[in-house]
Amino acid sequence: MKESYLEIVELDNGDIVLRPASEDGEETVPLATLQISDDTRSYLKDRYFELAKCMFHAGIDFVYSDDSFFDEDSEYLDDEDFRPKILH
Repeated sequence: MKESYLEIVELDNGDIVLRPASEDGEETVPLATLQISDDTRSYLKDRYFELAKCMFHAGIDFVYSDDSFFDEDSEYLDDEDFRPKILH
């Protein structure tokens, strides 16, 4: 079984995205995009990226911990092999 890795990166336009990690260095399509306002970035200084990581982690935890999120046909999500690994 091939493992799937996710990465959280800041794009040149300032968006912070959660996307599949690419083995060949090619950009992949984001699974989620987060835009943090300039006011929030100013207030948090260098910690705005930590905020983004926490928000993405919370979303992933929600999906994999809430049994009612998926229907009965999605039992494979309980399998550790299918859970994405996150790079920082």
